[in-house]
Amino acid sequence: MFKKLLIAVGALIAVIVAGVFVAGVIVYMKVDKAFMAAKMSQALNRQVSIGDIDAGIFSVVSGVEIKKVTISNFKTPQELAGLQGKPAAGDLFAAMEALRFKVKILPLFQRQVELKELVLYSPVINLSRNKQGVLNIDDLITSGETAGDKRPAPQEPAPPISADVLPVAIAVGEIGMKNGTINYHDGEYDQKIQIYKLNALLHDIRIDPGALEQKNEMQLTLDMGVKTIGALKNGSVENFDVTIDAVGKVIPFAIKTRLLDPEVLLHVSLPEGEITGLQIFNAFASVPVLGDYLGRHLAFLKEKQQWKGSKLNSLDLRYKAPQVAVQNGKLELKDAGISFDGIMNTKTQAVDMNLGVLLKKEINDAVRASLAKQIEAAIQNPEVRKYADSGKLADLAMQPLFNKDGQIDLKAKIGGTAKKPEVKLTRPQLGSLGNFAKDNAGGLALEAGKDAAKKLLREDRQKLLEDVGSLLKK
Repeated sequence: MFKKLLIAVGALIAVIVAGVFVAGVIVYMKVDKAFMAAKMSQALNRQVSIGDIDAGIFSVVSGVEIKKVTISNFKTPQELAGLQGKPAAGDLFAAMEALRFKVKILPLFQRQVELKELVLYSPVINLSRNKQGVLNIDDLITSGETAGDKRPAPQEPAPPISADVLPVAIAVGEIGMKNGTINYHDGEYDQKIQIYKLNALLHDIRIDPGALEQKNEMQLTLDMGVKTIGALKNGSVENFDVTIDAVGKVIPFAIKTRLLDPEVLLHVSLPEGEITGLQIFNAFASVPVLGDYLGRHLAFLKEKQQWKGSKLNSLDLRYKAPQVAVQNGKLELKDAGISFDGIMNTKTQAVDMNLGVLLKKEINDAVRASLAKQIEAAIQNPEVRKYADSGKLADLAMQPLFNKDGQIDLKAKIGGTAKKPEVKLTRPQLGSLGNFAKDNAGGLALEAGKDAAKKLLREDRQKLLEDVGSLLKK
């Protein structure tokens, strides 16, 4: 019995080795530069050039590496025929140092695909949208026959993908890109944005259409910088350069419908960055009543914001098209701590958010001095001005601004859109500074006047007693 078992195991090993060898021979014989370039060109409708390919008999185990890959923008079949055998140059969609992929062999015998690695190394990808709103990748993400021009017209959206179209369970060790660059040009507004030092990896991918409730998840790690090239002419911000580190997961298929409808859950850190002209900050600093009380002390929100080496700046993000939900948002700036949460619609740019601004305690004395001057100037009656103490009035005016820790703490509700936000102050509830002075200066002046009168009476009484004493002595 044991001998038969050993024979069976040996036979199984022999079959596996033979399968790997046969697959390796096929790869070795078929997979060369011309073969891969032709297949990629056919699939992408783009001219593809390959500098070198590292594929041997055992490449199905060790992996295949394709080096120096360049891919043009869309080409018509006639253009591709004329460019066959020529290197892709000039009108490039993408270029990369290398592409590596490895597949596990044993799971194939169980109708499972386990990809150990599919990673692009140092890719440079050029995305663009023309004045008509057509992306240079629209032909890759839409259905229907492509038009015969250089930039195909938008087609009908591709039908939704169901988990049931997957013939086998899928397991992937690592897929994504390392040290990538993405250049985006919006022709409609002539705006440019660059993503740089991009490391985006989906790993531990487990998708099984037969057990979707248990296996329907991808882990995601992401770090990158993203910046504007020149000022944005139309948007919710003028300039920015921010580094992003994120970890989380992607749930690709909706359980109820079984359709591809990704949900992304991330914890995002913002260790370094600078932002200029953020419209939400501008709108907040422009609230009239805040201008009365804080004026130039909130003007920093309209200026460039910079931070570096921060471990506090972060947020929790959930994305489910077309909605982005943010929780626990924190941004620690030089002059204030910013907190935020809420939702934004990525299609309409509509926002429904809560914003908090906590000013540093060191600013309190400067705010008090500024308020005292404004209140004194607002008091028109010279008799009231004579007795009203502007310092005490400033202290009284500042009380609603403080939290329990003695910091100026402001809260607001943000509506409208990211480009044109509407700000409603929710804390504190403030009236105009002019009305405050009008309502409170008289009372303080009256109290001050009473004190002055009492003082005069005491002085007169003392003088009278002194005079009487002098007369008695005489």
